[in-house]
Amino acid sequence: MKYYPLIKGFFVVLFLVLAGCHSIQKPQESGTKGNNNLDAVLLTDIQDGRLDMPFDQACLIASGIDTGKKMQSYLKKIDLLISRIKQETDINTTSDPLKKAEIIFGWLHTSTNEGTYNDCYDFRDTLNLNVGNCLSYAIRFTIVCRHFGVDIKNIFIPGHIYNMLVFEGQTRYFEHTHSDGIVKKRDLYHPDKKVMKDEELIAEIFLYKARNANIDMKYEESCSYCQRALMCNPHDNRPVILLLDNYIARKRYEEAFRYLSDHLSRHPDDMKSFKNTYVLLQRLCKKEDGITR
Repeated sequence: MKYYPLIKGFFVVLFLVLAGCHSIQKPQESGTKGNNNLDAVLLTDIQDGRLDMPFDQACLIASGIDTGKKMQSYLKKIDLLISRIKQETDINTTSDPLKKAEIIFGWLHTSTNEGTYNDCYDFRDTLNLNVGNCLSYAIRFTIVCRHFGVDIKNIFIPGHIYNMLVFEGQTRYFEHTHSDGIVKKRDLYHPDKKVMKDEELIAEIFLYKARNANIDMKYEESCSYCQRALMCNPHDNRPVILLLDNYIARKRYEEAFRYLSDHLSRHPDDMKSFKNTYVLLQRLCKKEDGITR
């Protein structure tokens, strides 16, 4: 869903495989585990490569929210931000999206940004502690902008995310991790920059979690997050690299080789990037096979 819902009541998307259709149902207010398994709901939603549930809820689930009660608590935090912006700024006096975005950015930057930390991707920390990195701050900005009818875009370059708004031939850029709020020229004109889909932002959260799990040598957990990242953004080869690293760390060379072979059959353009890894895994598999025999 690309537009912020007018009514922010909590709901989830449950897919029913009936004549190829799916329906949206509101969960019952019970404490049963089934109704609180929000992670499974997000994964079911994203299986078709498209995010249907509200963006704010998807970001919270990817960050770790696992019950309806917790979800409601964090949605109230977002509502409080919006309420404060209405009360503490003159945002309701203009209909110009560019001015609205500048007001929102300025207020968030001065009133709610307590620090920038490269690994602080968790959207919950941004709502609880007013800290974040380029990803979590961009997510917060996007959610608030959409509430006020501003069609903000998220711009990705390798290693960084910032925001952009285009309206009636005018373009504004918003940088959340530099004190001056100005996007640096090297980022502004980066040859690999692109506009991100909502699904790709969710993938970034999972990718951060996968990296951290890998660092902690929790390889199975890291693989799980890599798979989720790929569900959200199947054309990104970074989770593939991390998956292979997880397999190799456990000396599961044949499994790694099968996975890479399958990936390259579906993404032949990646062959150049993975050529050396492919050859290395091929040799390791032959060596392992020779030892086994």
